[in-house]
Amino acid sequence: MSPRTGRLTVIALGVLVAGLLPASGAAAQEGTVSVSVGYVCEPADGGAVDTTVEFTGSFPASVASGEAIRPGDLTMSATLGGGLLDGLPVEEGATVAGSASVAMSVAQERESADYPWTGATGEPAQVAADGTAAVSFSGGMSSATPGGSGDVVFTLGPLTLELQGNPPAPGDTSTPPADPASPPADPTVPGDPAAATLTCAVADGQDATLATVAGPDGSGTPGGGDGGGDNGGTGQGTPGATGTEPGSGGAGVETAPGDEPVETGVVKPCPPDQRPTAELDPDRLIEPPEGSRIIELPGVYTCTAAVGMVNSRKLNGALIVNDPHAPTLDSVRVLLNKQMVYGPGNIYRGTRNVAEFTLPDAEATFLAYGFVPVSAKVEFTNGPMTIVTEQFGGIETNETTAGFYQSLRVHDVKVNGVPLDVGGDCRTSTPIDVVLKGKYPEYQVFTGGTLRSLVTVPPFTGCGTGGEDLDPIFTSALSGPGNYVELNQSRLCTIPCSPDVPELPAHG
Repeated sequence: MSPRTGRLTVIALGVLVAGLLPASGAAAQEGTVSVSVGYVCEPADGGAVDTTVEFTGSFPASVASGEAIRPGDLTMSATLGGGLLDGLPVEEGATVAGSASVAMSVAQERESADYPWTGATGEPAQVAADGTAAVSFSGGMSSATPGGSGDVVFTLGPLTLELQGNPPAPGDTSTPPADPASPPADPTVPGDPAAATLTCAVADGQDATLATVAGPDGSGTPGGGDGGGDNGGTGQGTPGATGTEPGSGGAGVETAPGDEPVETGVVKPCPPDQRPTAELDPDRLIEPPEGSRIIELPGVYTCTAAVGMVNSRKLNGALIVNDPHAPTLDSVRVLLNKQMVYGPGNIYRGTRNVAEFTLPDAEATFLAYGFVPVSAKVEFTNGPMTIVTEQFGGIETNETTAGFYQSLRVHDVKVNGVPLDVGGDCRTSTPIDVVLKGKYPEYQVFTGGTLRSLVTVPPFTGCGTGGEDLDPIFTSALSGPGNYVELNQSRLCTIPCSPDVPELPAHG
């Protein structure tokens, strides 16, 4: 069956960055789902290892047409061994951490859509004496809104684990050295963590159904399908599961407002071999509550796009950043979950992430000083972005702060249609300190949304040629505080993928 995605609405909600925090609750009565699925995993050095993976979560029992299905958190558990930890420390007392993602799908009758579960994380697992580690990853799930009739089926797909291994803590002598003739390592020098990527496919003959939610009948009444009842969504490991494959016929599901693409541009894919390499900016990290635990992780390489409007307070005009109507848009490479932060009692949770990006030159026309028409192109030079998300208790407290430094260079300037030679280095004298903020439900890193900031443009320097100093003119016209920035970010996707084009903010 070829996937048809035009009329099935999938919207992520309740996800902190990569599913660290719980979703906002189901649209109907929830029940527990517990399934066991056989996977075939490929270690880094080749081969194939059969692995049993357990999934537990909660889904509503039924849904009405146009009503959102909002599952609870999903947990994935597996015992890794038999070569699946190759490249990682496997002595007793070592730990394995990381993140998990599953390329799932959701379908109703003939309509289907991709339903990725990405960036799920968990506590580091200790390696046992037999060289195995029982890992567990949890994260929030997206919502899906059906608009037609028939059951809604959630199906598991390929699994990817980004793993990081750390040797036993210094002084741990539970396991002797592998080679007694080798000199012991200096216990005062911690070893660097090792990383490995593990890919797994559903084994042949396996029922990969995670859950079936009873959909509406032809009248729109919930529970018209076979999966009704009060036991919640059903999976293949749960009594009463339907395991139904999408069938034929049916009216499908309605498209939610704004789902149909309206922009003409295409986002440049993030290159698979260009994971962000920047480090977190320590000056932009928000101090967590005292007693918090900070866990270092290799991060999950994801991709997104952002478009925006920048208001110049002095010129009373707006500049479009990464114009969504251009043929191509620049993408943003995000390394998700560089650090996970857990406060005492897990009331406080947070993530620290890094993004690297470029932006195309922007074009603008203003009336300088209220009457002189000036057109120019603006070149952006961006430093890496440090993204910090915090949550105290419920999802409604989820806040994100994203900070980076950006320099502006002005070129191809025309005044009243006449070219003005400003030279090749007419730029801000110092980088602009950009601090963007967003808050649930309007913004979450993983699902995207709106970020806002007020920035101060520094004075300009290097403007003019032949001894002519145009710095005072540009500084007078452009520099100063109170310039409003509003960006819209699309949902993150896991490499390889093509990010969606976000809508231009309604106001700047």
